[in-house]
Amino acid sequence: MTQNNPLFIETIRWSDGKFHLLELHRRRMERTRLEVFGSACGVPDLTWLPPVPENLKNQTVKCRVIYDIAIHSVEFEPYAQRKVGSLKIVDGGGIDYHLKYHDRSALSGLAGMRGDADEVIIVKDGFITDTSYSNLVFAAGDRLLTSDRPLLHGVMLSHLLESGKVSAATLRPDDILPGNRYGITSAFMVNAMLPLDTAKPIDISDIIR
Repeated sequence: MTQNNPLFIETIRWSDGKFHLLELHRRRMERTRLEVFGSACGVPDLTWLPPVPENLKNQTVKCRVIYDIAIHSVEFEPYAQRKVGSLKIVDGGGIDYHLKYHDRSALSGLAGMRGDADEVIIVKDGFITDTSYSNLVFAAGDRLLTSDRPLLHGVMLSHLLESGKVSAATLRPDDILPGNRYGITSAFMVNAMLPLDTAKPIDISDIIR
């Protein structure tokens, strides 16, 4: 191991007195270590996580695990949901974020292209992917759709797909704008800290091209 090894981050939600989706987080850590280091390094079941500080236990808490081949730190902070009411479609170029790197500079650079919008929707190779910090779910009548080409397979998105609540579809920019072929009317941002039932709908008329 050298100082050039990349660091990764796992963001885990604590609410209602427990950590959520721990097995999905564990599996992603395992896949990441296997791909980068050639070994899963025996990722345990995350029951080793330290207790949430007493003054935060009754809140929704963001638990950050920073790691490479070893665990470097575990941090806790109160979570506050960002208010996002508009999205701007931007070209992500050749961005690759299929692993959850601690270094988010490429994503932050794209987020800086949002202009008057609150957040960006990143397009790669002509296809809709994610925002700079979440996956996307789209309401289309009685169906919920998500891109079949996300930048990152988030744990909340994996949970929604595995439970059958959301289906994957090939989405281009025209498919999430008014008059689209799928009948999509609104978008939801989801991630480990933002379950679908707490995400605020964003009308597609508030998506800027």
